[in-house]
Amino acid sequence: MQKLSRTLGTPLHHQIAAVIKDGIATGRYQPGERLPTEDALCKLFSVSRITVRRAMQGLEEQGLIERRQGDGTFVAESASVVSLQTPLAGFMEQVAESRALSTPRLESFEEVAAPPHVRTGLLLPEGERVMKLVRLRTRGSLPILHSTAWLPIDVASRFKREDISRHALSELMARAGFPYFRIEAAAGAALADPVIARSLQVPIGSALVDVRRVAFDEHDRPIEYQSILGPPDRYQMRVTMRS
Repeated sequence: MQKLSRTLGTPLHHQIAAVIKDGIATGRYQPGERLPTEDALCKLFSVSRITVRRAMQGLEEQGLIERRQGDGTFVAESASVVSLQTPLAGFMEQVAESRALSTPRLESFEEVAAPPHVRTGLLLPEGERVMKLVRLRTRGSLPILHSTAWLPIDVASRFKREDISRHALSELMARAGFPYFRIEAAAGAALADPVIARSLQVPIGSALVDVRRVAFDEHDRPIEYQSILGPPDRYQMRVTMRS
């Protein structure tokens, strides 16, 4: 597993706090969402409990988290994310270019409980389950981007694991009768947490391009929520706007 850098001159608890704070600012952790336990964070970052506690104390002092006795640690507030409408033609061109220049690898394909930000994006009720698809695109042996897509169960039921491994999701959606009619995206920056850092082969806390998008069908129903992360020297989002 990737470890925090002990050579940056920045204390480890500050590095942990920066990664969690970035997750709150970019919407990966939503207001009211429970954060991982201290034990989980110790394993995730390969640090001691006291280091994690110092990181959480700093976040609490900044008003970003709330620690509730006997119940856990929760996000108190997050930065707002501005959505923009992406021209569909430009998006499809970018997908085609990405496919031509890289090779996809399916990391996981499983049914899970929808996280809060996914429920919000897909307009799902609490407790709803979704299909989660995690893929890594590489150029040779170099990871280019890490993508996680969540689909409503009735949409995902049209696909098999081998379908996801061989074809672009946009193509599969169109074949299954769910073509993209509109896409809303939010582009920003994020810091690599330990899991993403390991997949992309970058140090924990590295700056990443962070693109979140929701695809809608012709009835304006959200049918896909996707999060794409990539190092800025390997991945860029290009938007073409026409009058």
